Amino acid sequence: MKLSDTKIKEIKNKEELLDRLMVVGKTSAVNKKIAMYIEKNYNSIVFMTADKISQEIGVSQGSISRFCTKMKYRGYNDFLRYLQKIISSEMTTSKRYSILDKADDNDKNLNILNQEINNLQELQELAQTEEYAQAVELLASKKRVFLMSNRMSATILPYMNYILSKLRPGVSELKYGSPEWENIDLEPAEEVVVFTTIFPRYSRTLLEKTKRLKKRGFKIVALTDSRLSPIIQHSDVSLITPITISSVFDVYSTPLLLINLLMRDVSKKIPNINKRLDEIEKLNKNNNSFL
Repeated sequence: MKLSDTKIKEIKNKEELLDRLMVVGKTSAVNKKIAMYIEKNYNSIVFMTADKISQEIGVSQGSISRFCTKMKYRGYNDFLRYLQKIISSEMTTSKRYSILDKADDNDKNLNILNQEINNLQELQELAQTEEYAQAVELLASKKRVFLMSNRMSATILPYMNYILSKLRPGVSELKYGSPEWENIDLEPAEEVVVFTTIFPRYSRTLLEKTKRLKKRGFKIVALTDSRLSPIIQHSDVSLITPITISSVFDVYSTPLLLINLLMRDVSKKIPNINKRLDEIEKLNKNNNSFL
């Protein structure tokens, strides 16, 4: 097996990762050391900077960067982003905590910040895709918008619900186990778009619910972290945004910013939006809502 200069397919699992590591590891003695270290410590690496790894292995930081380039990534942070996608489902909270507890505070904080910077830079490209435009159109045009998720992935929906409800009527956030969650199947599917957020570890309950709704004809817009995410096959539109897992809990700043961008562009498609926002401000003033 050889790695050509052309772009190669995204690694889907640990087996493919190890295969590629071994190919690059055979190119030099230094690369062999790096490949062997990653093979044995891939869970811990998502919490480490390139400088920390170079110290652990005894090679230069430049060697780490060049190794990642040979792996067909743009650099170490790009490699980390894809590595997180591969191992995210097995990174339980207890496992993360046990790894972070041994890490240097400055090292792990810098690692998280570096990854977040790279994640945010991807949003400009995502906001120009056809999938993004389709999501905006559905959120603006359908008579009803149902926001539904489960477990930690659901924690960002109240933010979206608050903003979208100001922009347009017919928005509801459905909480797992509520009557609204159970009875959404009775809604006229042609009038509804379901917006869901689902990140590792993927909720089986949410996947089963969206699968049933899609079969009934509901339009599903999914915000998830990877094209390998199981929600892809159950959605009409998929927005792929990276998250950072190198903390005790997933970091959702990138999905939150994407939702903010979506709301901005949805507002541009709503007739008489200025009038609606003015009316909301009048209500706030009459209710003495703010200091």
